[in-house]
Amino acid sequence: MEKDIIKQIIENDPFLKYLGIKILELKEGYCKLSVDFKRELTRSGGILNGGAISSLADAAGGCAVLTLDQGKNQVTIDLNVSFLRPIKNGPVTVEGRVTKVGKSLSFADMQIFDGEGAKCAVAKGTWFFVPF
Repeated sequence: MEKDIIKQIIENDPFLKYLGIKILELKEGYCKLSVDFKRELTRSGGILNGGAISSLADAAGGCAVLTLDQGKNQVTIDLNVSFLRPIKNGPVTVEGRVTKVGKSLSFADMQIFDGEGAKCAVAKGTWFFVPF
């Protein structure tokens, strides 16, 4: 899928827009996103909320899947996130890499980093291809 179309999909998604997610890099099977560290995405203790981290991982994996020339949209059917350390600063970045592509499913690994470049979470997900 063309990069411009992927950018439009990500930038016009109401939820991702609300989170403030920005695309940093796109190439086949890869997507790098960022989000500013802001109070609205934190939990008590001033650390990034696990749901926000999971949403970032989901967005990066789905975005990486969209870079494949499948001519289809995708939906997440499985997402597993492991939290390694709290995120206390930003911008937060996440990299999604497709690891396997099948006829109807695609698999991706994601890594989430804090503003100092420390790896704070890792994730794996599965996406199902659906027609646009």
